[in-house]
Amino acid sequence: MNDDILPKGQDGFYHPSTHEELAALVRHAHLRGLQFRVRGSVHSVGRAIYTDPATPSDLAVGKQTPPPGNNLNVMLDKYRGFRLVEGKPFIVEVDAGTHLGVDPSDPTRTSTLEDSLLFRLWKEHGLTLSDLGGITHQTVSGFISTGSSGGSLLRSVYDNVVGLKMIDGRGNTYEVHRDDADPEPFNATVTSMGLLGVISKVLLKCEPTFDIAGQEAITTYADCAVDLFGDGTPGGKPSVERFLKEAEYTRLEWWPQRRGERMVIWQATRIQPQPESQLRPYQEFGDDPEATQALISIFFTLIGNLDDLSAARRKLKATASLIPTDLEQLRAFDELGPVGRILGAILSAVLDGSIDLAIALLAPAVPHIKAELPNIFLKVLGLAIPLDSTRKGAQKGEPQRFLDHGWSGLPMDNQASDVLLPTEFTELWIPIQYSKQVMNLLNDYFRAPSSARKALERTGTYAFELYGAKPNPHWMSMSYSDGKDEWKDGVLRVDAYWFVHNASNPSEVFFPRFWNLLRDAGIPFRLHWGKRQPLKGQDWVAFFKKQYPRWDDFLARRQEMDPNNIFLTDYWRQRFGLQHLPAPKEL
Repeated sequence: MNDDILPKGQDGFYHPSTHEELAALVRHAHLRGLQFRVRGSVHSVGRAIYTDPATPSDLAVGKQTPPPGNNLNVMLDKYRGFRLVEGKPFIVEVDAGTHLGVDPSDPTRTSTLEDSLLFRLWKEHGLTLSDLGGITHQTVSGFISTGSSGGSLLRSVYDNVVGLKMIDGRGNTYEVHRDDADPEPFNATVTSMGLLGVISKVLLKCEPTFDIAGQEAITTYADCAVDLFGDGTPGGKPSVERFLKEAEYTRLEWWPQRRGERMVIWQATRIQPQPESQLRPYQEFGDDPEATQALISIFFTLIGNLDDLSAARRKLKATASLIPTDLEQLRAFDELGPVGRILGAILSAVLDGSIDLAIALLAPAVPHIKAELPNIFLKVLGLAIPLDSTRKGAQKGEPQRFLDHGWSGLPMDNQASDVLLPTEFTELWIPIQYSKQVMNLLNDYFRAPSSARKALERTGTYAFELYGAKPNPHWMSMSYSDGKDEWKDGVLRVDAYWFVHNASNPSEVFFPRFWNLLRDAGIPFRLHWGKRQPLKGQDWVAFFKKQYPRWDDFLARRQEMDPNNIFLTDYWRQRFGLQHLPAPKEL
């Protein structure tokens, strides 16, 4: 048996630099009966990325290190680059480890903007992709293999994906293309979570670069440009469904907290490339993004750990070096009365680096802060996400207007810090025609409690994002459609956010509320494969099987492409109800 493979790195990963080295590693795993998985930018939950063994903490997003043991975990940091395909204008072949943009959390520190796919396509060839997600930290292979998407019902990055070079579970190379005589192997493979093999190269049909012009408006429900809970108004506001169908690119950020209800609507359209001097990039956190994110981070860490101050201390110390030492916004806490002044003093102590003092000040104030939290939260929300009508200065009452390159402007969340504001979410994909029903179902759920405290427990202290996504024929895509079903017009995506430094497990205390709410109402939905999903229960496997008409076809294809089950970890066995299948064995 040939074991002439690359050695494992000190970081626990194998680092192939060529297709041949990658294929050799897969063959080794197949013959030795070892699991094999590839990591990208770790924007999926850890258990979706790595081999076994796994721990409960591996459900978190952002896990940088693989588990111990002999199983093969691979990082493609040495397998990056792309090239134009000769004789086929606009088609590029991209190595699987290539990042769309810069990955600020890359542990090898080799990911740069100048070496990213989007920057180089634009700079060197005047090319780009049709749409992009809210961030572009991901590798191109990781992005498409989990079915990730941008915010448009009119455009999709999957319009650009035309072929894949794969390595199956035996280590053999195969290719699938959109224009094959039988396109179904391609449709099975695009969104396959690493279960049909390892993506080695991606063929993308690009298009000429474009700029975007748009605006972001922060308003109350009443002033919102969209009829959030209705069918639209005659000659006026569109319904959510109609707005998503007509907006070229958009993202809605919904803050449903009682007495602070607001909607943040980001929207943009394509325009011809403009001179660099005319560009006005979008600012997600205002004029001082570092200070704003720091304030939110400290506040969320404190209120999310009021029942375990030792955890609050530990989490604050982990981010203390990134927090500015002076935040003018703290003065606003004086307006909240005694409790606000106490909280302001606690935040000031954190900024001074005196975290132990901050915790000492916090301990006796916990009962008062809990009692006043709904009021305190509203004040902080007003500071962090001010309504256009209350914004100070020349732009008061006006939305933020921006003009940028498409490749850098469409990922509007790239400015968010993964360290200061580490965020997890579950992402529900719902046929677009259920938009009104879903919006009212959620709104009624948020409004039902009689007390502000109970209402805040239901909404949480974070936003909910609303996006659209275009349908496609990829079997396990969350927006899969055969063109005749109720998914054929695209989807509404609802992202329920969770601040990572909160004390509890969101898959136990928060996200199930929304999964159960929709299921109990009879609303069909699918969940993003890389984000939080129900942890246990054959009833959920049965539910999701009903949502994917090609489920059994996919599993049959999986068995064909990976007969020794080297890609099939315990996590994916649970997702597909495959606990009965044998573990990999040495051949």
